[in-house]
Amino acid sequence: MSTIYLIRHGESMANAGQVTYSSDTIHLTPLGEEQAAGVPSRLPDKIDHIIHSTYIRTKETAAPTIEAHPTAPVSEWASAREFSYLDPEKCMGTNLEDRKPMVEEFWNTNDAFLQVHPQSESFEQFIARVKETDRRLREDFGGARKTVALFTHALFMKAFFQVQEQPNTPVQKLMNEFFDCPVIHNCDIFTIEV
Repeated sequence: MSTIYLIRHGESMANAGQVTYSSDTIHLTPLGEEQAAGVPSRLPDKIDHIIHSTYIRTKETAAPTIEAHPTAPVSEWASAREFSYLDPEKCMGTNLEDRKPMVEEFWNTNDAFLQVHPQSESFEQFIARVKETDRRLREDFGGARKTVALFTHALFMKAFFQVQEQPNTPVQKLMNEFFDCPVIHNCDIFTIEV
């Protein structure tokens, strides 16, 4: 079996309440960089493969681990990116507080098939992507006795754990139960076996 270490990115500018312009170009704060620097010491001595999402904050979080494991192949997986469900045009130049009413409106609508903008995802599309990532992890590393570090995002991780525990649950039920999952803090690390 392979062990997959799922690692949430360090504190980002968005997490710290700063104004951001695009969800994929948000950088880490100095605290986030410090958190990322501590990740390699919390992982095994040998990492066989490192994966990060396409978002800058996961690349920056992965950088110290990449440096600590220079022989490990590094891959970028778009499927491991964060759930971006808001209208990106309305979010441009906003902070966490500005986006709060849009976030509440989306979740209160409670529609797993709602896609508010062509460049955003519905919850159903998000879950399909999470399942695709799970399938790919099992296909690429299942039974291979590898140690893999996957740098990703909080909402992605919540959905990933839901899919592990309830693989055949209807997507609307997953959405209804989504926030029953515990909070995942910056640079929290969880493991699964594949």
